[in-house]
Amino acid sequence: MKIFANALALSILLALLAACGDESSSSAPDPIGEISSSSNDDNGSSGKNKDASSSSQKDSQKSSSSVAEKNSSSSVSGKNSSSSVVESSSSEFVLKYCDEGSLDTLYQENRTVYAHCEDGFWETDSIVYKPKEKVYPNMDSLFASDYEPVYSEFEDPRDHQVYKTVILSESYGSADKIEVFAQNLNYGVMIDSSKRMLDDTKVEKHCELNDEWFCNNGWGGLYTWSEAMALPAKYDTLLWKAASEGDGLIHQGICPDGWHIMNGYEWRTYTSSAGLDLASKSNWKLKKIGANSSGMSVLFKMKAYDVSVMQAYFLLPKESSKIGTFAVTITEQSVWLGDDDHIGKHIPYSIRCVKDY
Repeated sequence: MKIFANALALSILLALLAACGDESSSSAPDPIGEISSSSNDDNGSSGKNKDASSSSQKDSQKSSSSVAEKNSSSSVSGKNSSSSVVESSSSEFVLKYCDEGSLDTLYQENRTVYAHCEDGFWETDSIVYKPKEKVYPNMDSLFASDYEPVYSEFEDPRDHQVYKTVILSESYGSADKIEVFAQNLNYGVMIDSSKRMLDDTKVEKHCELNDEWFCNNGWGGLYTWSEAMALPAKYDTLLWKAASEGDGLIHQGICPDGWHIMNGYEWRTYTSSAGLDLASKSNWKLKKIGANSSGMSVLFKMKAYDVSVMQAYFLLPKESSKIGTFAVTITEQSVWLGDDDHIGKHIPYSIRCVKDY
């Protein structure tokens, strides 16, 4: 009987100890997960990163008493956060824990990650990327040439902007010459590149990379066809019958009085078919022998502040349809007049002005 009583007491004691053990384990704090820093595009992103892999990662992490996160050169600061950070002796890993609702910030070389604690794990709220530095091209060689182009200057009386002009000959030694702007027209008010040119009460323009610096440093304005021709915006989707004269049409457009938009005949007759002869030396970081022999100083379009697409486009006063127009395409190798193709009138391109003759 005494043996039975001792066994019963021992059973009750073991049961109590087991109950206490369960309560102790359930109250232990959950470890946190890593702050999500999965790469996004350079435009930034926001929101939680809760894909299947992160869910399985949480499940595995919750079974451990701590989580190790790779410690980059960035530092972690907990604004309004009660989280603790423990560095290992090698400083290679960081052990982190978080309390529900706490906030944290991860600073990295090119971005900042904002996160909050949810269910014991860090969740990404947003990622803010540092903007890339704008490094503008060096324009010292804009009009440079290994030859001797005949340059003059013209001041536009409308806004007093001064342009270099150059004399082009039909052929070497020919008396037949024309005077042309040696840089793109830059007249009008810049509007954001995301907006269409629909205000017929003023001349509107876009600028390369949506930055007026390019308009003011040789690239000039970019114009839709109707804007360049000084026509109502509706003619980007309607046929302008006066253009039926074709390649030789003399049309002023938005050029100054006494000047007109360079037409297909003038491009074909007075310029070289080799794009290098027309292209400014500023298009290349290294010296380019033979560039800009004509003095036209054509600048290629920019893809980014340090990257060019190595092509330039100019509008012609000649339609291909009610929604299309012909244009000149210049590369390092060639000058192409799109007589068998067309571009949309709504696409903004450059223009050159020729003195009336």
